[in-house]
Amino acid sequence: MKLFATVSFLLAFVLISANVLAQVQYYGIDANIDRNGKSLIKLTITFSEPETSFNFNIIGRIEKFNATSIAGPIDCAVEVSGTSSVDCKMNLTAEKRTIDISFETNDFIKDLDQKLYFDADFGINKNLEQAFTFVRLPEGMVLSSKEPVPGNATKGSDGRRIIIAWRLINVKSDQPLKFSILYEEFQQPPLFQLRLRYFIVFGMAAAAVASFIFLRYLRQPEELVFSVLDDYEKKVMDIVVASGGNVNQKKVVQDTNLSKAKISRVVKSLVNRGVIEVERAGRTNKLKLVKKKFKI
Repeated sequence: MKLFATVSFLLAFVLISANVLAQVQYYGIDANIDRNGKSLIKLTITFSEPETSFNFNIIGRIEKFNATSIAGPIDCAVEVSGTSSVDCKMNLTAEKRTIDISFETNDFIKDLDQKLYFDADFGINKNLEQAFTFVRLPEGMVLSSKEPVPGNATKGSDGRRIIIAWRLINVKSDQPLKFSILYEEFQQPPLFQLRLRYFIVFGMAAAAVASFIFLRYLRQPEELVFSVLDDYEKKVMDIVVASGGNVNQKKVVQDTNLSKAKISRVVKSLVNRGVIEVERAGRTNKLKLVKKKFKI
C-alpha cells in the first residue's frame, strides 16, 4: 500500500512538474533592426494549455502594439513608461493555443563609442519548452569583435543582412531572456573605395559605349529610321523595304495611290535623311536603300 502511494505521489509530481515546465511550448522572437535604431519586434507564443490571461513587461517604451490569434480576438491593455506593461485577455482553445504579438521600440539600441549596442530582455515570466530568437542587423552593418550574448549564437546572412540566432531549451520563468549584440558600420578600406570609384566610372563609360554601339549598329532599322518619319515617308519606306531594298519610283506611285509630285517630294526628303539613294533608270527613278544604314 505504501509502495502504491509512493508511486502515485511520484507520478503526480512528475505530471505537475511537466505541466509547470511546459507553460509555453514554443516562443519565437524576431527582432528586425533598421538603420535609424528602431527595433521591429514579432513574438509568436504557443501555450502548452489554453490560457485566458497573459501579462509581461518590456524594458523600454513600445509603440504600435498589436496582438492577434486565430482562436479569436485578444484584448490587451498596454501601459507605457520607462517599462511597458502588457496585460492580455484571451480565448484560446486546445487546438488554437498560439498568439502573435508585434510592436516597435527605439529603446533597444544605444550608441556606444561609435558603435551600436542592441540590448533587450524578452522574458515573459513563463517556463519555456523551447525558444528561438532571431536578430537581423541593418544592411551595411557588421558584428564588432565582442561576441553576442548569450554565447551560443549562430551567425549567418541572407545575402544582404547579418542574422544572429539562438535556440534555447527548457528556460525557467525566473531565468533572464536577455540578448545583446555590439555592431558597427562596415568600413571599406580606402584602397577598395578608390578602386570601387574607378570601377563605377569605368562601368558607366562602358555602358554608354555599349548603348551607342547598339543604337548605331545593332538596333533594328525599322526602330531607328521609322521613329522619325512622317506617314507619307513611312508608306514609301514600307514599299522599298518590302521590295528588297530596290524598287522603281513608278511602282511606288502606283502602290501608294499618291501623285507623282507628292512622291517626288517624299523621295527627296528620304534622300536628304540619307536612308535611300536615287538612280536614273530610263524615264523613271530607281530607289535603293542605303546599305550601311539599313540591313535587309
